[in-house]
Amino acid sequence: MRQTHIWSGVVISAISLLFLFWIIPTQTSPPDSHLDLAPKFIPSLAITVTLLLAIILSATAFFSRKAEDEEHEEFGAEASGMGWAEFKNLGLWALASIFAWFGTTHVGFEPAMTVLLAAGLYFAGLRNYWLTAVIAIATPIILSQFAWHIFVTELPGFWRG
Repeated sequence: MRQTHIWSGVVISAISLLFLFWIIPTQTSPPDSHLDLAPKFIPSLAITVTLLLAIILSATAFFSRKAEDEEHEEFGAEASGMGWAEFKNLGLWALASIFAWFGTTHVGFEPAMTVLLAAGLYFAGLRNYWLTAVIAIATPIILSQFAWHIFVTELPGFWRG
């Protein structure tokens, strides 16, 4: 477990550095004016947080003492590996990601995220349909308004050209 955490932190750190110093700077445009927030600010902030967490993961695992006697439930004798339930969960998340990308690109952020959020709430067990509708409709609209009024970033919308 300790070795897994160390190597996970190293791999995530390397990928974060790749994104931070190559992919984000080359794939984002400069701001429209010197008063605007740079389009690379939020992705760079997210990747920086990911990098810091990966470093903390590796450092805490590296400096923690070895516990050779105790077995971990995921990596011990009772480890079951990846079964059918995990593959179904992975497939569901992959389909949700494809839908989110396709819907945001071709329909717009608000309607795509409304459908995705409503489906997520339903599958999570929320069966109060009025509450589901209010949350699923209000959340994407509020997020797009925050993105515009705080960051002056327009999310893809179905009513905008």
